[in-house]
Amino acid sequence: MLMTKLAQRNLILKLEAAPVVTSAITIARPAAEVFEFVSTPAYWSRWHPATRLVHDAPERPLVLGETLLEHFSVAGRRLKARWTVCVCEPHKRWAIATDTPHGVARISYQISAEGTGCRFERKLQFRSKFWLWRLLDSNLTRWVLEHQSDRALRRLKALLEAR
Repeated sequence: MLMTKLAQRNLILKLEAAPVVTSAITIARPAAEVFEFVSTPAYWSRWHPATRLVHDAPERPLVLGETLLEHFSVAGRRLKARWTVCVCEPHKRWAIATDTPHGVARISYQISAEGTGCRFERKLQFRSKFWLWRLLDSNLTRWVLEHQSDRALRRLKALLEAR
């Protein structure tokens, strides 16, 4: 189901001034190969430590408007989210967004060719809805997510470069 323009606008408003976690790494693989791998949710549990299980997603890159259900873990909390692809520029940019009872988030990937490899950047914007968790968003939660994201990118690099 395609995310409506109104839903996209509401999500953007909810993420205004939200904490951001940005991680980047150089991977010695072509941008197209990295894009195909990271935009295939069926592979996420192989490289991202938060992902526990992915449902409702084919084993291929998702395109604009497609959705998936992810079960994940963050800071000891087990959560699930229905993500919708909101940006898809093959081999360059890909983004997903969610709005759950626990919070809102947007994850975007930017991939650019560098020599024979590429630079992969992952950006996560998030905001908790429950006031107590929201108090922790800008410090403890962001710190946990930064470490988790850095670990994910190191695992992604090792996995793809071993191919």
